[in-house]
Amino acid sequence: LVPGRANAVSDEFFGIVPAQRPASNEFQTMGQAGAGTYRFHLNWARIQPTEGGAYDWSATDEEVASAARNGIRTLPFIFGSPDYVASAHLEPPLGSTESKEAWKRFLGEAAARYGLGGTFWEEFAVSDPGVEPQPVTAWQIWNEQNSPSFFEPKPSPRKYAELLKISDDAISAENPDAEIVLGGMFGTPSRNRGIFSWKFLKRLYRVKGVASRFDAVALHPYSPNLFGIKAQIELARKQMRRAGDGRTPIWITELGWGSGGTNGSDLIKSRAGQKKMLRKSFNLILDRRGKWKIRHLLWFAWRDPDEPEDATGVVCSWCATAGLLNRDLETKPSFDQFRKITGAS
Repeated sequence: LVPGRANAVSDEFFGIVPAQRPASNEFQTMGQAGAGTYRFHLNWARIQPTEGGAYDWSATDEEVASAARNGIRTLPFIFGSPDYVASAHLEPPLGSTESKEAWKRFLGEAAARYGLGGTFWEEFAVSDPGVEPQPVTAWQIWNEQNSPSFFEPKPSPRKYAELLKISDDAISAENPDAEIVLGGMFGTPSRNRGIFSWKFLKRLYRVKGVASRFDAVALHPYSPNLFGIKAQIELARKQMRRAGDGRTPIWITELGWGSGGTNGSDLIKSRAGQKKMLRKSFNLILDRRGKWKIRHLLWFAWRDPDEPEDATGVVCSWCATAGLLNRDLETKPSFDQFRKITGAS
C-alpha cells in the first residue's frame, strides 16, 4: 500500500523546493502534482540592494501570487545579508546594532506584507477575486546554519541563537501567531568546521531561553541511503527529547537526489534510482511521521536548474539533476512517483 493524502496528512504536508525560481505557469503543474507547500528563498540583498533604500517586492509578489492561485502555501526561508550589513553574503547580520535593526526591519516589513492580514493579500483580493489567500504562517530563519558553506565565517550555535531571537521579535511583533522554524540542517556537513546537525542542536539548546524562540526544528537529511536519513532524524529527535523539547515537530524542508551526472557524488542516482529513493524515503517518513512528529516533507528540487548553483547561489553539482522535471520541463519517473505518493494521480 502506498500511503497517500487519504492517510491522514494535510494538503500542506508535501512540498517542493526550487533550485531556481519557476516561471509562473509551472505552479499549476506543481499544484496538480499534490505539492501543498512551496519553500522559497527570501533574499534581502535582492529586495533591498541599497542601504536604507526602498524594498522591491515585485518578484516575490509574483512568486507568492502564483503559488496562491494554485492552492499552494509558501514557506519563505530568510537567508543571506546585503553587502552593507555584513562582509560576506553568507554572514548573518549580527556585527553591529545597525545591522541587527536593519534585519529586523526587513523581517517586519515581510511579515506585514505576506503574513495573515498582510497588505499583499489586500491587493490580491482585488487582483484575484475568488481565489483563496495563502498567507505566510511560518518563517524559516537562515539555511543550513550548521555548515560553513552557508554560515560564515563558521557555524556558531550561539550566534545563530542571537539571530533567532531578533528574528522572532521582529516577526512576532507583526504576526504574533506566526511559527518560527529553524533553518534546515544538513546532517553531516563535510567541509572543515561544519557541525553535525544533532550536535548543533545539542549546543543550541544550551543557550538560555532559545527553545521558546522557535516552533519547529528543520532538517535536510540528505543521504545516499535510508539508513542515513533514519539516523539523522532519530539523532535530532534524541537531542530534542533530552532538552525537554520532545513535543516540537520536525519539518523536512529538503530531501532529494540527482538523476544523473558524472561527478561521483553519492547523492546522484539514475533516473530510475531517483524515483526509487523518492518512493522509499517518503514511505519511510510517512510510516514514522507520528513517532518522529514530522509536519512537512519537501522535495528538492522542482526542476533541473539552468545554472550549476542552487537558489541560494551556492554551487551544487548533484543539484543539476535533482529536479522532478528536466530543464525543458519534461517530467521524470520521479515526478510520477511524487504524484502517486501525494495522492494526486
